[in-house]
Amino acid sequence: MLLLINATTKRPLGPSLPISFDEVSQWEAHAKGAFAEWHQFGQEAFAAWFPKDWTQEPAVLAKPLDPTGDAWESYSIEKGMRLLYRMPKHCPEGAIPMMAINAQRWLSPLAKRDAVRVHRMGNRLEIAAIQKGRLIVHNLFTPQTAQDAAYACMLLYDQCSLSATHIPLIWEGDADESCWEILRPFIQTLDSTASHPWSALTVLYPSH
Repeated sequence: MLLLINATTKRPLGPSLPISFDEVSQWEAHAKGAFAEWHQFGQEAFAAWFPKDWTQEPAVLAKPLDPTGDAWESYSIEKGMRLLYRMPKHCPEGAIPMMAINAQRWLSPLAKRDAVRVHRMGNRLEIAAIQKGRLIVHNLFTPQTAQDAAYACMLLYDQCSLSATHIPLIWEGDADESCWEILRPFIQTLDSTASHPWSALTVLYPSH
């Protein structure tokens, strides 16, 4: 995902662009110099959260969970958390892991302290449970249908013993009206106001 930023206003010039690794490389070679700032986000091949004060090398912590992987990287956020992750091969250097940047936004003092957060981009469905300002669960899914996406959301409510009456679901990114119709009878508050073509704004400026 590529996001271009206005150097003066620090606002996105347009919606985030889901493009391939090759397209990013071509854009860098021909157009990067014309922009003062740009952000590149990548989808992780593996990711897991650890306390920031666990200072072991990434390989020591990640290898038992990702035995076939290597070349793990680390991204620390506030709240004393560190994401160990591995990007797919051929991912452009410098890509920011989307799970890290989303968690950082969702744990911001400006965000709701209790919510189920969903970020949808194509068949990438990122879901997190936030309770009392803490990240309880954070998972990635690749649903093939609206029913798959709705099941993943309801499963998280069930596994975390969250009240679908009192805990809102906040949906960002790509709209999925069919999924929402399945969820609405079960989840009292489904907030989709951040699901729109300009949802890139929510990457930099949390509004919930």
